[in-house]
Amino acid sequence: MAEIKISNQTKDRVAACKAYIERKYKSLITNEKEKMENWQQLQEILKNLNFTPIEQELIKKEIQHKEAMQLRKKRQKITVEDFESIAIIGRGAFGEVRVCRQKDTNEIVAIKKMKKNEMLFKNQLGHVRAERDILVSSKCQWIVELKSSFQDDENLYLVMEFLSGGDLMTLLIKKDIIPERDAKFYIAELVLAVEEIHNMNYIHRDLKPDNILIDAQGHLKLSDFGLCKHLGQHYDMAVPYNMNNTAVDQKKSRNEQRRQLAFSTVGTPDYIAPEVFSQNGYNQLVDWWSIGVILFEMVIGYPPFYSDTPQKTCQKILKWKNHFKFPNNPKVSPQCYDLITKLMTDVNDRLGDANKIKRHPFFSGIDFNNIRNQRPPYIPDKKKLTSNFDKFEEKEPWKHVIHNREESDQEKNGSNLNKKYFQGYTYKRNCDAEMSPVKRALEELENIRPSGIKADFDKKQKSQSPKPINAPPEFNKSQRSQSPTIKEQLKNTYMQYIGQYLSPLNKQKQQQKQCK
Repeated sequence: MAEIKISNQTKDRVAACKAYIERKYKSLITNEKEKMENWQQLQEILKNLNFTPIEQELIKKEIQHKEAMQLRKKRQKITVEDFESIAIIGRGAFGEVRVCRQKDTNEIVAIKKMKKNEMLFKNQLGHVRAERDILVSSKCQWIVELKSSFQDDENLYLVMEFLSGGDLMTLLIKKDIIPERDAKFYIAELVLAVEEIHNMNYIHRDLKPDNILIDAQGHLKLSDFGLCKHLGQHYDMAVPYNMNNTAVDQKKSRNEQRRQLAFSTVGTPDYIAPEVFSQNGYNQLVDWWSIGVILFEMVIGYPPFYSDTPQKTCQKILKWKNHFKFPNNPKVSPQCYDLITKLMTDVNDRLGDANKIKRHPFFSGIDFNNIRNQRPPYIPDKKKLTSNFDKFEEKEPWKHVIHNREESDQEKNGSNLNKKYFQGYTYKRNCDAEMSPVKRALEELENIRPSGIKADFDKKQKSQSPKPINAPPEFNKSQRSQSPTIKEQLKNTYMQYIGQYLSPLNKQKQQQKQCK
């Protein structure tokens, strides 16, 4: 029987579908279990506080109403109509990045817009999925925050926090050479960022100044995770750079070339470790090589393997031992030289442990635990929103307009095809992070519960001996004999909080009484 050959495109679709189903139902099961436990706990509290069955039912209905409202909000579709485009700050092979204003909140965000057809044609499904997954799973201060993701018939959209400082490439072009004391600060933050990526079981694979953003305070954050690879999941194992790509215009200056490469399909291979090109397998150590290259560029003024064409750069990297040299000027400290050479070396000898790197003498004086509270060397200009970004002309409208019925039918057919490839792409961080009404009620009730009677309501404490009961601070101890029981007082305290749930129902009752 002949072996059935399965295309890479089909494998990607299967992997995407599998990952989507696993994520969806794992989340559903976890959330449903937690919801049932929370309801059971709330009912036990209300019962212990001697709420009548009618009161319990009223509270239950109001919380259920809030749950329904929350679910409705979560299901509400995000579209480009929710955003107003301000400016284009980046353009690449698969789309563009825009600064936009979210209409309902007036929040300024950055939106990465990617063309579905380009992604499918150039076999980028694995890259799209990897980037979206790491941004969703990340809660790290070193990674740009993903606020939401959505899609329409033609494009995918990533809505991210806007970092007004631009990227590290812009800073390098402006400064040419960064003083070693300043480079130390940026590389220290970059080490912490890469350490966080590795702790999440990812390899970034595309660390370069273009993908390192600067926030309004001057601190670094990583972006562009399209080439990220999870060590335990199936994504695209493609090499981040194709050595057969054509060169860019050789008449351009070095900085212009590098900026053009950053926004092209060619890409820039300057920061890629040699073992990546060999296709014999590689691990997280490739990211530490990239940091060594970035440090070299900061203190010297150009990448160590820079050439007129990307192909020549690749050849130099493959034969790095013959081409990796420090110039006579500018001079670097022995500590800086030592760190660079220990990062840019054979994979078996490479410094690849984050803790060992942080202990290197080059970082003397750096407080890694408190670096986010330190003043960065460069504070971005805040006079104009996009002053730290390159300017791009409009090539196509932010919102696509359908001109005739034939075009509409064609888009509808294309939409049905594309949906098969991008299942589960939509995400809303605010909705996923928002606490359920029943859990919020439990937490608020726990916060106002007097500590002295906690054992009365905590199931886990039932077997323990009762703790002495003290009156809450707000009660007058001198009139204790005339006051209600502690349980009745606590019930009143709970009712003050739960009143917000009952208020709509109470208003309805009052209106009914007035009608009678």
